[in-house]
Amino acid sequence: HSFFLRQKILIIICFCSQNTNTSAKTMNNCSNMRLRGERTGYYGFNFWKINTVLCCVLLFASCEAFGAPVFRTAHKKPGATVRHVLKDVSNNDVETIDDDNPLEPRRRNGQIKGEFNHLSEDNRLVNSKYIAESNLPTDLGMFRMRAYRNDESDHDTNPFTGNEPVVIYAPEHPLGTTSMENVPIRVHDQCLTSEVFGSYRCDCWDQFRMALKYIKKNGGALIYLQQEGRGIGLANKIHAYSLQDGGMDTVEANLHLGFPEDMRQYGAIPSILKDLKVKSIKLMTNNPRKVHRLSTLGVTIEDIVPMVIDEANPHNKEYIETKVKRMNHQHFGNTLAKNDAFNNGIMAPKRKSTEGVLAREDGYCFGRKSVEDAIAAVARGEMVVVVDDMNRENEGDLIMASDACTPEAMAKIIRYSSGVICVAMEGDRMDELDLPAMVTNNEDPKETAFAVTVDGTKEHGITTGISATDRSRTVQLLARPSTVAKDLSRPGHIFPLRAKAGGVLERDGHTEATVDLSRLARRGPCGVLCEIVSEENPTEMARLPELIKFSHKQKLVLTSIVDLQQYRRDTEQNEK
Repeated sequence: HSFFLRQKILIIICFCSQNTNTSAKTMNNCSNMRLRGERTGYYGFNFWKINTVLCCVLLFASCEAFGAPVFRTAHKKPGATVRHVLKDVSNNDVETIDDDNPLEPRRRNGQIKGEFNHLSEDNRLVNSKYIAESNLPTDLGMFRMRAYRNDESDHDTNPFTGNEPVVIYAPEHPLGTTSMENVPIRVHDQCLTSEVFGSYRCDCWDQFRMALKYIKKNGGALIYLQQEGRGIGLANKIHAYSLQDGGMDTVEANLHLGFPEDMRQYGAIPSILKDLKVKSIKLMTNNPRKVHRLSTLGVTIEDIVPMVIDEANPHNKEYIETKVKRMNHQHFGNTLAKNDAFNNGIMAPKRKSTEGVLAREDGYCFGRKSVEDAIAAVARGEMVVVVDDMNRENEGDLIMASDACTPEAMAKIIRYSSGVICVAMEGDRMDELDLPAMVTNNEDPKETAFAVTVDGTKEHGITTGISATDRSRTVQLLARPSTVAKDLSRPGHIFPLRAKAGGVLERDGHTEATVDLSRLARRGPCGVLCEIVSEENPTEMARLPELIKFSHKQKLVLTSIVDLQQYRRDTEQNEK
């Protein structure tokens, strides 16, 4: 392109100087003819205009004949100015010219736009041969990695991708020894910019780590493919980044460079899975295209495991939004709804823990809107998920107003929780119902104020007290203002909890959060709560990454005690 740029300049000089001299001489001759009273049949000004137009036409025709792009155009964001970029790739000098012309097809890297479109449709099987295996010690523990090499005769015509896949698995969950079904598999494409250079522009590094943690705990494998930048290669990916810096999104940048939005190929996956003796998989992905491509290759996908990052940062938020809106990626839930995480004006480290919540500088974790949404949901009689600080219990509870707890809602709470159904209440109301403390000396490290357990009496239709129907009737009795002490039998299957009078501002517990949410929702200050059990590891409680996925799957609002505390500070201070 440096050569073509010099050619353009020479062409301009030659044509302009030649035509200027010719025009000047002609106009001088015409002036002499007019002085002699002769008719010229010609007007110099028009001739000059014609010459100028011809110069421009010849200039552009010459440049295109040499194969040089005349302009490079960056896409315009709403309200922004389109920038035409005339670029000498040899020295990366950029000159921008404001214009409103639409995006035009251009030549890129010596390739005509659309030359690689067939790769987005091609889905051929590729034979991949096992090469070797070794240990992979990491900060997440010991793994094993198996190297493969694709048959070059089967390899597609994409010059920007490699053909040496790597499989990573945990040695305590070996693969390839016996035939296995429903195996967790993450098909992960190379991202040098985030995984090596530490870039904040995408979520690939986070998903890579997330997958390794999952595999370490649950078994399965990560299949790593050399497909940088969705298959366009490292240099083209950086070129696409430069266009995104000028206003394009990730899809527009690929298309503008002459590539499809996604050029990745998965033809080697069936061969690798066969070598590992994997018959069916549980695919770890948010990408429906990947599901479709693998399915058409004959891979049996039993289930999907979402790979959802906890929070978008200012540098990858637009990228994730584009994946959701233009590439139909799923499962992101509250990821894009959260505020950007900053610490004194500098972005908080991307590699932060996603195992629990901590308050940001502004006092919120998920944001004020998460509390407002939770209040609205409780007011409608719905349940919400509330998590506490990672340095406290680091657990999530299903919470809803007691007077709205139907047998169906109770059955759902029991299904996904520990089954120890609690009802948070104000202390004065518990005294009226003769619900004393369960023990006189409370040794609970979190000072959870358990009262004696109760059931509703038989006069209220209660039988054994343990069914979802019986338990829903008991919690409704506890919420009813007309209930008296004799309406309850002791002991029972419901655990009343005494909330502190100051709510979450006095004690940062789920008990106080339940009463606060019920009160803010203008329902009775009495609510049901129960801890959520992990579906991935049923012997443990669910932690934040799984709670995010659970909330999204169940379409429940997710907030935290940290957010509720800050919301109360903000709103109550304004009221004063």
